[in-house]
This record gives sequence, structure tokens and C-alpha cells, in this order.
Amino acid sequence: MISSPRLRCMIVDDELVARDLIQKYVSKTPDLELVSVCSTATEALFQIRALQPELIFLDIEMPGITGFELLKLLPAVRPAVVMITADPSYALEGYEQQVTDYLMKPVSFERFSKAVNKALQNRPAVTVAAPVESPKEWQPAEQQVAEALNAAKPQSDFLLLKENKKLIRVRPEEIHFIEGMKDYLKLYWSDRVSVIHMKMSTIEDILSKQLFLRVNRSYIINKDAIHEIEGNEITTRNGKKVPIGVTYRTDVMSALLKNKI
Repeated sequence: MISSPRLRCMIVDDELVARDLIQKYVSKTPDLELVSVCSTATEALFQIRALQPELIFLDIEMPGITGFELLKLLPAVRPAVVMITADPSYALEGYEQQVTDYLMKPVSFERFSKAVNKALQNRPAVTVAAPVESPKEWQPAEQQVAEALNAAKPQSDFLLLKENKKLIRVRPEEIHFIEGMKDYLKLYWSDRVSVIHMKMSTIEDILSKQLFLRVNRSYIINKDAIHEIEGNEITTRNGKKVPIGVTYRTDVMSALLKNKI
């Protein structure tokens, strides 16, 4: 662990022009050390964990995860944040999230400098991790991001799951049931089916035991999705059939009776 006399900062913005402008301003500010530039919040989440910046210049409106959603995924003790946006209507929420400053696009260097000074005045006396040696190591695999986030915040109000080459956001209550297929899962949720790159044991640890139940070696079901049980078979509210494993039946019935389903 080392500490730096300069404020270690990160830029997170999906707009190339905006990223380049803030990067230019950082290069003109001796008190700042740029450790990473990210175009998505999912990339930023991985790099915040790896690089431990002290200040983040964060856009609000980004695809996938917004800037405010990113803040909610960070631990209580988080880096200082300067929000950057073209929409003034987010100012109140920025205040509620206790951000250091709130800048409107296009950002002037004078206004940028004032925000940096605020961050410097409130800089905590902490040690930070040494920079990653190779920029290549900064690039996260989407699956690493999803698993790291979901593991860090189990039973949250939404999950980030990898489908093909993208991350999808799924609320647990939208999930009807899950079918395991080796290193992949078939997720039946909302009005669609998604194939997710994740192990059954991983998602079982993430999901709330109050809402979800393992009914078979290959199936997890949302208790609220159960319509009826006949023999060793569950029928969901949308008419799908889910088998109950012989060795799981006693635990399944006990859990359901306990929940008065």
C-alpha cells in the first residue's frame, strides 16, 4: 500500500468528447493523478475496486447502469464524487447522494477547478492501493464484474447478469425459475428467457432464501411463482412445469408450509 501526494482520480463517461475534455483538464491540474478512464459504469465498478481512486468524475446518464446506480453499489466509505451532466434536474438527487460537486456540461476549466478544490479540502487521510502496472489489467471481463458486484451486494434490489456479450439488469421478483446447465443458467423471467453465464451455486448464494427455493439439483424457483404442486411436479403461474427432486421434496414441502404457500 502506498499513498500519493496527488488526488488519484477516475473519469467515467460514455461520451468520448466529454471524457477527452475532463482528461485534458486533469492533465492541467498538478494536484490530480489520473488512474483510469471508463466509458461504462460496469467497467468503472471493477476498476474502482482494483485502483481505489480518491475522486471520480462521474456522468449520470449512461447505458446499462447510470451514475446514481453506480453510487448505490459502492461501499459506504467511497471516493469523492463530482457528478457531470447535461440535465440540471438531477441536482437534488446529487445533493441527496452527498456528492462533492455537480457540474453542468459543457464544463469550463474554471468550474472544474472549483470542484477539484472542494475535493482537496475534504480529502480524507487514507492510504490507497498502488496503481496496477499494466493498463491491460484494468480491463474487466463482464462476467468478473457481474459476479463481483452480486457477491458484494447479495440479495440486492437487482442483479447484473451476463447474457452473451452484455450485462442485463434483473430484479429478483421478475424471475419465475432458473434451470441449471453446467456453467450456464436458463433464466425464466418477466416475459423472456435468458441464457446466463453463471454457475447454479453462485446464483443460489446471491438470491434471497426468503423468496427462492432450490427444488431440484437443476432448478431454483421463486416461491411467488408457484401455482400448484401435484406429486413431484410444480406448475408455475405461467403454466411451466418444474420437477421436484426426490431428495429435495421434504425440504421443499417444509419450506412452503412454513411460508404458508
